[in-house]
Amino acid sequence: MMNSIKICIAFVITSIFSYQNVDKAPVAKIKSDTALVLDLAIRTAFHHENLPGIAALKKHYHFGDTILFSSDTVPLSILPKRVDSLKFKVLSRKEMVLLMQTESDLRRIPNFLNIEAFEKNDTGYYVSLESLNCLASFDGGGKIGIYIAKKNDSFVVIKKMSSSIN
Repeated sequence: MMNSIKICIAFVITSIFSYQNVDKAPVAKIKSDTALVLDLAIRTAFHHENLPGIAALKKHYHFGDTILFSSDTVPLSILPKRVDSLKFKVLSRKEMVLLMQTESDLRRIPNFLNIEAFEKNDTGYYVSLESLNCLASFDGGGKIGIYIAKKNDSFVVIKKMSSSIN
């Protein structure tokens, strides 16, 4: 009789803990269309250096190999912190300017990646990315416009155009 009670208690405890573990199972993170489009646009810009001014984006600064990233067009909270091997430090333009004002050697100041435009229409998306100097008094960098469409369950680049900024 005592063994039967012990077995029942053990069964109940095991059942309780097994149900708790089901709730803690990892959940696959599903990316929104906006996040997928941004990732594809960034990959396209950096692939074969399609975006002029890539070298100035990759200058080592206080954040090492991390690229400064901003936008006035989309909320900073949706900008990716990483795309493939690229790492980003997301800052507002104001935060960037304050950071750069502390630098005494202007040659060390990198460009930053900026989303100039993010538009959705019936046929897909248009994303414009820029490589801009962190200090407005200096020019240089580049710009790329990318048209992206949804094909079945994935996104594809339809057209891209780039130019240097002098």
